[in-house]
Amino acid sequence: MTTMPRLTGAALGVLGLVSTGLGLTTPPAQAQPVGVPLVNETFTGASADSRFEAFGPACLTGAPEATAPGPGTHPLTGCPPNATGPVPPNDAAPNGYLRLTDASNDQSAAVLYNHALPANQGLVTTFDQWQYGGTTNPPADGISFFLIDGAASLTAPGAFGGSLGYAQKLPDDDPGEEFLPGVNHGYLGVGLDVLGNYFGDWEHRGNGCDNRSPAGTEFRIPAPGTNMVTVRGPGNGTEGYCFLTATTDNFSTTGPWESTLPGQLHGPTTEVPADATPEEAEALLEPSRRTVTVEISPAPDPVLTVSIDFHDGNGTQQVLSSPAPQPVPDTYKFGFAASTGLFTDVHLIRNVSVHPAAELPQLNLVKQVSQDPAPPAVYTPGMEVPFEYVVTNSGNTPLSDVNVTDDRVTGITCPKTTLASGESMTCTGTYTVTAADGRAGSVTNTATASGDSDGTPVTSPPDEVTLPVTPGPSLGIEKSADTTQAYQVGDEVPYTYTVTNTGDTELTGITVNDNRVTEITCEDTTLAPGANTTCTGTYTVTVQDAQDGSVTNTAAAQGTTNGTTVTSPPDEETIAVTAEPSISLKKTTDTSRSYDVGDEVPYTYTVTNTGGTELTGVTVTDNRISEVTCQDTTLAPGASTTCTGTYTVTTADAKKGKVTNTAEASAENDTVRSDPAKATITVKTACKDTYGDYGDCEKEYR
Repeated sequence: MTTMPRLTGAALGVLGLVSTGLGLTTPPAQAQPVGVPLVNETFTGASADSRFEAFGPACLTGAPEATAPGPGTHPLTGCPPNATGPVPPNDAAPNGYLRLTDASNDQSAAVLYNHALPANQGLVTTFDQWQYGGTTNPPADGISFFLIDGAASLTAPGAFGGSLGYAQKLPDDDPGEEFLPGVNHGYLGVGLDVLGNYFGDWEHRGNGCDNRSPAGTEFRIPAPGTNMVTVRGPGNGTEGYCFLTATTDNFSTTGPWESTLPGQLHGPTTEVPADATPEEAEALLEPSRRTVTVEISPAPDPVLTVSIDFHDGNGTQQVLSSPAPQPVPDTYKFGFAASTGLFTDVHLIRNVSVHPAAELPQLNLVKQVSQDPAPPAVYTPGMEVPFEYVVTNSGNTPLSDVNVTDDRVTGITCPKTTLASGESMTCTGTYTVTAADGRAGSVTNTATASGDSDGTPVTSPPDEVTLPVTPGPSLGIEKSADTTQAYQVGDEVPYTYTVTNTGDTELTGITVNDNRVTEITCEDTTLAPGANTTCTGTYTVTVQDAQDGSVTNTAAAQGTTNGTTVTSPPDEETIAVTAEPSISLKKTTDTSRSYDVGDEVPYTYTVTNTGGTELTGVTVTDNRISEVTCQDTTLAPGASTTCTGTYTVTTADAKKGKVTNTAEASAENDTVRSDPAKATITVKTACKDTYGDYGDCEKEYR
């Protein structure tokens, strides 16, 4: 599908208009649970699905007692002892609960499912909730169930209190206080609001929205929406989370706003004895159980429906139906939150089940762009697009060899290759926007998932994303080196960098930065659109490289246009470095003069351990020098030693006019040998002028 635009602040305000109470026609809800469950967690045991993360004091009463967790998110563990209020006993598996809060003051808790689920066929979520046993009158605050854009991260709830962990909040409407954000990229927040403040826009709930709550922004006692199911729409940060609708017949700005719920969200349980068994506690809590179903039917005309079974003999009753906000995200993540303040309650959750609202294909794929960080409105060449591929096994059999292919993205990685029935996973891949995409004005790429079911290949329907692209200023870089050989310690590796202006504006101040190469020089530092230049640099292989077996270095080009720095996507190159024992020899002497017969010529030999292991028994042999001595005969990797020897010029050398001698270094009983090293000196032949031939010259020296 084509990527839908994400919601802006203005759009968030407009979405406040889609409310049943504003007189708009509400189509009938069609969503019903279909197929295998995507999530199915009872929270009755000593542990829970590890994909749920706790926030604040959320804990499992079925698990053994544990110490109170610290702030932020953490795994779900047991509850601490000495809770306030009529809570179910700890260590109670298989009769446990997810306890969001006990009845103490000022608690904020949530449980978060930070794993994307497909939204293309809608979603039906059912759960049991308990709100009861408060130590104050009225009880408070409530429980929220919320959905966010599954391309965003769900690592924390929104603000608590009247915002119920979904919406934003400026505490007490005090401008001196910190403005607390709502949940990241929220899509829909259903408040099961016992106290009633989630209904109103006090404390800047719905900030930036065109349509406001009927109760307005003022503080009200009592709270305006007691025993109310209130729905708030999309938001991000401190903007949005607009009031959409609620279970009331009064959408005017004049209260009271009476709830039309056919029962009480707050349960009648007031006591659970401290010595009650898990089974006894369960029986005492049964009258306070409420089963809630939140349904969103598939696009293009999604409908939100909320139904509740108060377990009063009347069965499940639809309490609210309203057009769902659009655009609908490609995927969802979800969570539950609850809080207490001056007023308190016990808040429990059980039996969470999530199904698609319409049938999914056996293997379903949703492709989306990650919202963390927020993507640009328009891409330019060189930008990287972080794609996510949400793969779901919607069939009744496990799938193996699950993978994703994309016609433009290579190197897609998945956390696993097998999927159980109903299981989802998110794979990732990155696409770099090209200059051709900029010229075309957009880029569309298509992906499919495939797997194997008991020997039968299974392929998902394709899913595509189209992104707008403008040429803009951009750079490209291609880095190269000779990768056909294995290098040794001390080798100098020449690198070539081809830098291209892939944008539509001139770039100046072209440079290349490499994490291992310094002093890179470029032939040109100003590039017209489409032009390129060649830059060069050299790297010297180190001992550590030999021990690692390779060197990978990364480079990026930079340039400037109108005061803005433009950086290319990085490019890397890997060369192999041998760790085998090796040795090198460099032989030198003074070759700037001519020597006479009888002169002693000193030679210097620099021997280097170019391998990755220590060398012993280092020696140098020279075909003309009988005694070469070395300062050191043991060399660590990368170490060098200096050896010396002397040669006496002969008459025979004078006849030839020069002397060339060849040397080799060796170690480890001659099993490690260097390449030969030669040196040539010039010898004077003046005797030829006096005697006419070299034989007479020999007589002169007798």
